[in-house]
Amino acid sequence: MFLALVAPAGLADSVGAPQSAIEWLERALREPPPPAVAPSPPPQDAEDRAAPRLPDAHFEPIAVTPLSGATLETTGLFTAAQIGLPRDLWGPTSVADIIAAIKALPSDTLPSAARLSLRLFMAEFAPPVTDARTPDGALLLARIDRLIAMGALEQASQLIEAAPGTDASLRLRGFDIALLMGEEDRACETMVGQITATEGQGAQIFCMARRGNWRAAYSGLAVAQQLGLLPAAEAALLTRFLEEEENEFSPPPPQTITPLGLRILEALGEPVSTTSLPVAYAHVDLRGISGWRAQLDAAERLTRSMALQPNRLFGLYTERRAAASGGLWERVRAVQSLERARASGDTELVSETLIRAYPLFQAVELESAFAEIHAESLADLELNSEASRILWEILLLAQDRVDRAVALTPDTSLGRFIAALASGAPLPETTSPATANAIALGFSDDDLPASLQDQLDRGAFGMVLLQALDQIALAAAGDLQAATQGLRQLRAVGLDAVARQIAIEILLLERRG
Repeated sequence: MFLALVAPAGLADSVGAPQSAIEWLERALREPPPPAVAPSPPPQDAEDRAAPRLPDAHFEPIAVTPLSGATLETTGLFTAAQIGLPRDLWGPTSVADIIAAIKALPSDTLPSAARLSLRLFMAEFAPPVTDARTPDGALLLARIDRLIAMGALEQASQLIEAAPGTDASLRLRGFDIALLMGEEDRACETMVGQITATEGQGAQIFCMARRGNWRAAYSGLAVAQQLGLLPAAEAALLTRFLEEEENEFSPPPPQTITPLGLRILEALGEPVSTTSLPVAYAHVDLRGISGWRAQLDAAERLTRSMALQPNRLFGLYTERRAAASGGLWERVRAVQSLERARASGDTELVSETLIRAYPLFQAVELESAFAEIHAESLADLELNSEASRILWEILLLAQDRVDRAVALTPDTSLGRFIAALASGAPLPETTSPATANAIALGFSDDDLPASLQDQLDRGAFGMVLLQALDQIALAAAGDLQAATQGLRQLRAVGLDAVARQIAIEILLLERRG
């Protein structure tokens, strides 16, 4: 299953070469799953350029109902129109090309680009072009796998629930998600009678044991081993799980850690640290049974990937007193000090604590989360000049109180350039810094490159958008040509407001991978 991602076990002396998640999935499933309007031009006036209120990638659990007439490939949690995109986003692009572009997207990007990705993969679109070689639901699986890779397990789970039918690949992904979220009992209930003879044997055996049906679990394990339906490492772990009292020693953990393996090792009293595992595994430490430090580390990782709401992280920061000094604990102290300063009403104290706190979050690429939490409460305070400069950045990153942000704009050419981006005004001419010049080129009215215009003429808007997300990730790492190209592509598919916010983040945030 996709969540069977490879990472160091943490307890072993040595670790084998990384193996891709999809390779593990292919072993587990053996067989593929059964076949089962152009955007408007960018707005031209400042009022129209105001950022639309898009569905938040962080949303509370909802009652999931498939949208009318949904198929596997049209499955979504909200309509395309709600995120400002046409329903026929994929146009003539083949499923294979779309999936390849999704898999190629870099993992490190800017906050607004990550939010856009989450919305893109959760929305409902018309099905793309398929052929006889493409299994039904292949694109849905790619979307779900990408959400999982970002750590967005709740969103991926809701997308699985919204899908019509009972596709085995979806069920097995849902089972892995449930293991990491601590919901294996519910997952086992939904898996009863749903596993085929050659798919998900490990999950079936695990669930039999969870329900107390040990004899059936033993028999299932023996048969699966005889037929070669289980990887050797998983079979060994399941054997230990079923015969725990008979073991006199504990062998080293497997080099390949899967969600099932992780939970079995935990049940055997041999928990594996998630810090070196893919970000999706961080959810294991948010079940309320891990130590505070582990919860904080996990919440920071998931917040950084835009998979967790910032208020969850900042709630953890204020849960108790810092246990040590340096690193993480300095961020804990900074948040608590800022809360006390705000409560005191002393703006000079707020200024001092904000000046100390903000760089700590810049250092770990959590500025956007910090801004989202504190923008509203700090917006109207009269702070000293240095703190006001930080407040200006916070308001811009949070996309909150643009009027106040504009009022705090530094009297520099770069400040005025950023203020124009935020307010939707025409951009002033600038040649310095080079990044601003590259951004200005991305907002120019020059003719689009021939290749881009050809894609738009053919209706391949989705591919243009995926290419834009790829370019923005490169821009975040300092590629100025990619910044120009990515912004032009975003604007070409009608996402002018999103392009402006991403441009602001390119200028304000340091991202070097």
